[in-house]
Formats: sequence, C-alpha cells, structure tokens
Amino acid sequence: MKSNSRAVIIPILLMGLWACSNQQETRPVRKSLQQAVFASGHLEQENEYVIAATAEGTITELYMREGDPIGVGQILVRIKSDVPSTQLREARIVYNDALKNAAPGAPQLSQLEAQIAVARAQLDQDRINYERYTALRCKNSASQLELEKAQLTYKTSHCNLVALEENYSQVQDALRLNAARSLQQVKTQQAILSEYKTTTDRPGIVLDLLKKKGELVRKGELIAKIGSGRHVIKLFIAEDDITRLRLGQRAIIQMNNYPDTTFTATITRILPAFDQTEQSYSVEAQFVTSPPLLLSGTQLQANIAQDEIRSVLVIPSAALVRGQFVQMRDGKERAIRTGQKVGSWVEVKAGLTEKDIILLPEDDKDAKQGVELPGT
Repeated sequence: MKSNSRAVIIPILLMGLWACSNQQETRPVRKSLQQAVFASGHLEQENEYVIAATAEGTITELYMREGDPIGVGQILVRIKSDVPSTQLREARIVYNDALKNAAPGAPQLSQLEAQIAVARAQLDQDRINYERYTALRCKNSASQLELEKAQLTYKTSHCNLVALEENYSQVQDALRLNAARSLQQVKTQQAILSEYKTTTDRPGIVLDLLKKKGELVRKGELIAKIGSGRHVIKLFIAEDDITRLRLGQRAIIQMNNYPDTTFTATITRILPAFDQTEQSYSVEAQFVTSPPLLLSGTQLQANIAQDEIRSVLVIPSAALVRGQFVQMRDGKERAIRTGQKVGSWVEVKAGLTEKDIILLPEDDKDAKQGVELPGT
C-alpha cells in the first residue's frame, strides 16, 4: 500500500538539545498535530496512452523524440518486414492477371465468343433450311421425314447456342469474381502492410520513447508513451483513510523536484474502484497555483487536511538513518515506525518514547538550532 500515515504538525514548543562528545542529543517531544491524511503519488497528464507496435519487424524510422508535440494522423513509426511487402507484390500480380482475364477480348472469353458466333451462324442456316422444308412440305414437294430432320437440326443448333451463351456468362462471372477476390486480397495485404506504419488519432506530447531506430520489435510491444491534456496530481490513499476524504479538501503537496517548497492543491476526483496494482484507493487533485515546471511522472507527497487535532511524538527528520532507524545515546541503532514528514520534522508512530535520547548528525545545523515546526 502506498501510504498509511497521516499528520500535519503545528508548532507549540522547541526541542531541547544536549551536548555529548561531538554529536548533539535530543529527545522526542510531543506536539499538537492537525489530523491529516498522508498520501504519496505522482504527476500525470489527464490523457495518457501508449504507442505499441502493430506488427513485428525492424524500426526503420522514428518520427518523434521525447518532448515533441504530435498531431492527429501524424506518422510516428515505420517498421520494415520483407514478408508483407512480398505478399503484396504477389497479390498485385495475381490481381492484374485476373483483371486481364476478366476484360473484354481476354483469350478465354474471345474463344467462347468465337464459338458463339459460329453457333449463331449455324442456327441462322438451320432456321432457313427448316423454313424451306416447311414451305416445300406445304406443297408436298418434301417428305414429312425431311421436314422433321430439318426441324431437329434447327432445334439442336438453338440449344447449342443457348448453352454456349450460358457458358460464356458463367465464365465471365467467374473471371470477374476471381478479379474481385484478387483485389480484396490486395487490399488485405495493403492493410497488413499499413500496420507497419503507426499513426496517432489524438494530439499530445511524447513523454517517453522506449525504442530506438534499428531495433527489432514484436507486435504489441510498447514503443512510446504519449500524454495530452492538463497535468493531474494522482494520489494513492490507504484503505482506512479513503472514507475521510471529500471533494474540495485542501492538500499540501511536496514534490521531489521542489524539495524546499510546498504547493496547495484541491481534491477534484475520488476514483470509485480499488487499485489492485497499488493496493490502495486513488484520488486526483488540481494545483491552486501550479509550479513553474510540471513533468509527468514526478513523485510527490501530500497531506490532506482534516478538522481534528491531536498530540503526537516528533523528532527531527535528520535524525533518521536509512529512513527507518535512529542512533541511540549508546551508539546502537533502533528501528522505528514513522508517520508524516513535514519540513524538517517527522512523526514517530512506534519505537521511541519521550524518555529516549537520540543522536543527531554533526552537520545538521537546523536541528541543532531547534527549528520550529511549520504551521498548517
């Protein structure tokens, strides 16, 4: 869990210091403390997203650097792979052949057209012959058998022409369908090849570039992180503290890149779901007055002020050794559990009492002079 301590310290009295060899001594003292919820977090932009490789291959071009603004539709990455390019060329060859075969005058269609022309000529001849025998039969100049033979020949020629015309239509449809399918295959290969060119559909700023030109990437592998919109303070709140928060509460923010300055912010959003990754709840805040420089990912700590006041034990934060130990008067180190750090002071939640004597670093002038706790 990201945070589990809380406190903002109000000055009441000063620490007493005792000389011991070359190091100063001090005791933990009890101070009045305004109840607050402590949280750690970071800065992020309102809309952050990642650019991932849409295909596997080698990055041939990167059209962005950290801090670059990007626009809608801008090409960001080109990835090279010989396989889709070859497949696209082959698909185009197949499509061009299919298109030629389906065009008027194509060899297969021309052959069928020639057969149909012969069949039509034969049909015309057989029709004339049949009509002649019909006239002769009316004059009894031809036998009934000769008429029936001429009639059968005419019907056969007609059926043959109909069959040829149907065959031509079927072949033409098949060739056109084959051309359409070949065109679709070309478009499919073009779509696949387009996956080797990554664009963006949103404006933003390049926050982090994770790959370099010439690197091999796999499909789905992250290439860059993009941010857009205003900066937001993202805070992680312990489970037992989340019910104490409400919109509009004031938070005192201390950023790692401004260690000697605090900023005021206001809680603007309380996210409804528990964050399994951070094992805490999340809230968002906005600066009342923004720092001069805002950088996504900046780590920070916050004290979210509450109404109640209590008394707590505090020591100079300079007395901490490796963040969780203090040096006792006998020279031994003791582990302690700390709470909120405010300025040069830190709350002691466990491990020390008011009777314990601890040593301060020799070069900590502020602690030796008994600097007062900052007000809320």
